[in-house]
Amino acid sequence: MVRIYSIPKCPYCTELKEILSAEGIEFTDVNVNLPENEEEYNKIHEITKSEEVPIVRVKNQLLVPNVSFQSVREAAELTKRFLV
Repeated sequence: MVRIYSIPKCPYCTELKEILSAEGIEFTDVNVNLPENEEEYNKIHEITKSEEVPIVRVKNQLLVPNVSFQSVREAAELTKRFLV
């Protein structure tokens, strides 16, 4: 299970979703700006303390920009690694 917490006009979010799609990795895109996702994102934010996106949840692992990864490519590689 992969969830990507993103905002629509974020180029990093878009790039990560394109990479994962191209590699056949299924994910759920969670637009953090939508009211129906507010509660879920607030819980993620409490844990990560990050204002940046994309944040990736792979199973029970959270991947946070500038903490867990420094590039979109690195985020994609970590996502694949945690799916195994």
